[in-house]
This record gives sequence, C-alpha cells and structure tokens, in this order.
Amino acid sequence: MRPIIGITASIDEKQHYLNRPYVDAIVNVGGIPFIIPANRHIAQALDIIDGLLLSGGGDIDGCFFGQPTHEMANDIWSERDEAEIAAAQLAFARNMPILGICRGLQILNVALGGNIIQHIEGHKQSQPRNDVTHSVKISGILTEIMGADEVMVNSIHHQAAGELSSPLQVCGVAPDGTIEALCAPDMAFVLGVQWHPEELAYMHEHFRIFDAFVGSAKQGF
Repeated sequence: MRPIIGITASIDEKQHYLNRPYVDAIVNVGGIPFIIPANRHIAQALDIIDGLLLSGGGDIDGCFFGQPTHEMANDIWSERDEAEIAAAQLAFARNMPILGICRGLQILNVALGGNIIQHIEGHKQSQPRNDVTHSVKISGILTEIMGADEVMVNSIHHQAAGELSSPLQVCGVAPDGTIEALCAPDMAFVLGVQWHPEELAYMHEHFRIFDAFVGSAKQGF
C-alpha cells in the first residue's frame, strides 16, 4: 500500500488552493497526496493520513505566539493558522511523520511552543522559485537525508524561526545565521525546512527529503 500524505492548503476569500509541485513531489516518491483545507475537522482528517506536510504560504498571526503582528506581515488568515497549529500538535502527539516547508517550519515551531521572527531582509529572491540562491550548512538527520553537509537552496520568505520549542533542534543555518532547518531527532520523522524543496525536486539532494518523509510514513503500515 502507498502512504497517504495530508498536505495543508492555502486560503483566500474565494478558494482553498495548493501549488502543484507539492503534489508532484509526493506522487513521485510513491505517496498519495490528500489536500487538507483549513477546517474544524482536523483531528478526523489526521485519522485517514499517514504523514502530514505543512505547506508554505502567508504569514502567521502574531497572536498565536504572543506578539503583536508586525507591520510587514501579510496574507494572514487566522483560520488557517489555527487549523495548522492544531494539526501539527496532534500529528506530533501521535508521532506521525511531519514535514514543514517554509511557513510550515514556522507553524511547527509555533505549535510546539516556540515563536518566529516576523520580518527579515534579504531572503526573498527575485529569481524563479526553482533557482537556488544561497547555501545552507546542514547537520544531523538532514545531512543523512540529503547526503551532504552544505546545500544550495531557494529562498522565498521574510519570516523565520525565532525562539525554538524544546523538542526541536537546529539542523540547518544560512550564512547570515537565519535558521533554515529544524528537526526532532527523537521522533519518527519531524523535519522543517525554510526553503521550498518541492520546487527543487529535480535536484537529487532535495528529492531525497520527500523520499525520506514518505518512506517514514510507509513504515507505519
């Protein structure tokens, strides 16, 4: 059987939506993608999936980590924040494999008790999303997954992890010190990356993130 991977969706006034590369990346490593819109039935949705992918998107409302929302924050949808924080907490409690991408890394940290830096400069590239623009030094489980201790990544964000929740450890750092990856080594599979590997899955090292994630979900059978 193929593992079912729940992927959280973005939201606006008219639609729930998800960029295609997330779906393609999961399909290409043997998973079945299951898109989860923001809703009040998150617990039931988790009952039918084997792994949770927290996707990228807009900024997180500061109320969820005890700060006023920064003036540069944008595309905030509190119902999405609330649903994804609940999903991350439930999945973590169940030791379900979790992969957080960009905003998803930040949601994971906030859900487990950390906070975020609400605005940083110099991390939103003008190049296409599938171009790499800076290096990241990686360590621990991420080095094992990607097969390197330094990788080139894309960069499409202006928020980042701040104070860490206690279960999480840093496993990737940008040259300017920005946290680029978090993991929870004691869990089955918990990884957050600040870049967008779904846009770089044509590169073997980034493809391996999805292969490891879906492989971990499959081990739950």
